[in-house]
Amino acid sequence: MQKYWVIVKSWFSDWRAYIAEFLGTFVFVFVANGAVVVNFLYGDINTLGLSITIGFSYAALLFMTVYRSQGYLNPAITIALWLVKRISPVNTFFYIVVQVLASFAAAGLLLLVFGESAKEISLGGPTLGVNVEMSAAVLVETILTAGLIFAVFATMVDRRGPVSFGPLVAGFFTVAAAIVAGPISGAAFNPVRAIGPGVLSNSTNTLAVWIIGPLAGSLFALFYEVVFLRKGKK
Repeated sequence: MQKYWVIVKSWFSDWRAYIAEFLGTFVFVFVANGAVVVNFLYGDINTLGLSITIGFSYAALLFMTVYRSQGYLNPAITIALWLVKRISPVNTFFYIVVQVLASFAAAGLLLLVFGESAKEISLGGPTLGVNVEMSAAVLVETILTAGLIFAVFATMVDRRGPVSFGPLVAGFFTVAAAIVAGPISGAAFNPVRAIGPGVLSNSTNTLAVWIIGPLAGSLFALFYEVVFLRKGKK
């Protein structure tokens, strides 16, 4: 019995990191998706403004949480780290659980603040552009999520990079990528921006786009590991 207790206790030894990951993801989804809802209801934010809001809020929250947790507020990046054995399976599991829970919590708060009218825009979650096929949106999400993972790995994972500026690099890339992808795929690059808001607003018909695309993009981590990190160790 004591053996099992030790195992269970080890699972929750990083509980502070899980709390940091929950709080960071919660605030990110609320701010990023909230900006989309505000733009829809009041029209005060354009595409550039939305992109800056999403990217800068992500950068700020990474600065606040990255040295407390390694989930990067994004299941796609969490899985990318797990693929190259940079975080343990236990941490990977709990990071994804708290990220998804934070997505639902933020979506619930958005619904409380903005009411039923916010469901028309999927509680600020990503949506497909006019006449955009799901396959094209998945491809865009895959490519740009891979770009985000490139930014994270080149700065915050690869210690030879400018580690201190890593969150800023990730934020700047997110701004640029959101400008490009916004009219096409809604510029998620992160499943949590879609899962909670999509489910609570009953907008699940295209939800697979923002799960498959980012998770496929996470495979770029394997390429970076083989080409850059392993070579750098020799």
